Amino acid sequence: MSRLAVLALISLFVLPARQAMADDFRVIPNAAIREEYNDNISFSDEAEQDDFITTASAGLEVRERTELLKAALITRLDGLSYADNSELNAIEEYYKGSVSYQLNPFLNLSAGAGYSVDSRSDRDLDVTGYVLTTDVRRRQDYSFSADYQASEKTSLFSSYSYLDDQFETSEVDEFTGQNVLVGLTHSLDFTKPTAARLYGRYSHYDFYSSKADNYSVTAGFSRQFSEKLSYVFDIGPRYTEGSEKRTAETSYDSGLGGQFTLTYNEELTTAEMNIFHEVSGSSGRDGATERTGLVLSLKHRIGERSSARLGIDSYQNKASRDAAFATDLNELTTSLTPSLRYEFNPEIFCEAAYRYSVITDQEADHEKHRNLVFIKLTYQYPVVE
Repeated sequence: MSRLAVLALISLFVLPARQAMADDFRVIPNAAIREEYNDNISFSDEAEQDDFITTASAGLEVRERTELLKAALITRLDGLSYADNSELNAIEEYYKGSVSYQLNPFLNLSAGAGYSVDSRSDRDLDVTGYVLTTDVRRRQDYSFSADYQASEKTSLFSSYSYLDDQFETSEVDEFTGQNVLVGLTHSLDFTKPTAARLYGRYSHYDFYSSKADNYSVTAGFSRQFSEKLSYVFDIGPRYTEGSEKRTAETSYDSGLGGQFTLTYNEELTTAEMNIFHEVSGSSGRDGATERTGLVLSLKHRIGERSSARLGIDSYQNKASRDAAFATDLNELTTSLTPSLRYEFNPEIFCEAAYRYSVITDQEADHEKHRNLVFIKLTYQYPVVE
């Protein structure tokens, strides 16, 4: 699908919002400049290259909110300029549209679409733990979901998402993924607000030389201990079937999957811990992987205009060639990120952060390290609100 077709579809999601009487309509242009020092731009374990990277950004947000409808369109262009490695200079593009409509008191429908062009090697580091090449990637993603309140205590949920990654020069990294989710939550008559959860998932991943199908069912609970503390816990079996396209050889694997999320919120401090285990697919690998993740986030407001944040992300990606996966893999990626944010006024704010990342290849027994520090100044000014 061409870029124009994707952007037209995004517009179809968002523009109908203007047909309703607006309770809250905003147009917010924004611009930012980011200066970064990176001591290993390609995440090499041998020939490390450092560089200063300047990123100039310009974007636009359009948001609409009525009693029944919420819609948003977000666009951004990033110009990357490397001081020493000018061959990596690039223009990155990001477009995202979403719409949610309350069809009746019981049913809410949502849809979204996105398109992006990116080239940084660390573009997926915070999501999958993978480092890619600097090959230009064009990504399309779409999603649809429905929430239905079946009764005072029971709600139903279903969703479908589609993701397609195409690379400019390398076919090996290309990837297509589809996910279907259906779920049910039911409130329980306990002292504290508690809900039982049941979810079924199906995922199909299409890689360069292999395919994988994953089926899973999880059951669990969500519980609000107090106004400040809550948790979500799900666990259940999964079944994975993988096949090679060239030989049609098929293999199978099974195991457990699930998640545990603990959230703490108070006036000045918020914290979240998320632990998960799943079979997943993504670009940059020719096959699905078993991914175990630990994500920690702690944010504290220091003053009226300033805040500090500490983030810790750790992902272990594993695969075994003799199971339902295409390649052998055992890789642990961990990142530590302390950051500060200061708001000069509602329109201008500044962010500064340090990020240390280490990737340990436990198959080959070697490590890759990177230190990154940046400062970013952002200006945003609503022209319509």
